Amino acid sequence: GIPVVSVFPARPPSPGDATTALVCLVQNIFPPSLAVSWTVAGAGVTRGVTLGPFVPNPDLTFGRISRISVTPRPGDVVACVVTLGKDNATTVVAYWVAPDTALDEQLD
Repeated sequence: GIPVVSVFPARPPSPGDATTALVCLVQNIFPPSLAVSWTVAGAGVTRGVTLGPFVPNPDLTFGRISRISVTPRPGDVVACVVTLGKDNATTVVAYWVAPDTALDEQLD
């Protein structure tokens, strides 16, 4: 099947904390073979990235987690890119957009 990919903060953001830890959760993996990469504002990132092992699920699929620590600017788009197959034929991407706290304050 096609993997299901989602990106979310590892913990709720703290005011004044510039660094954000993001988690990329990849589910519905079979066979357990894929590549996970990250981009921030369109540029590939390898620093601060960790990749966990494949974890078996009761339905005979696998899951995998990757994490990244980033210091995004407001509006930056962070993408978790999951590529399957030897020929990189299938790619699934999940996005997270850095909040614009100035805009949030204006809306309040």
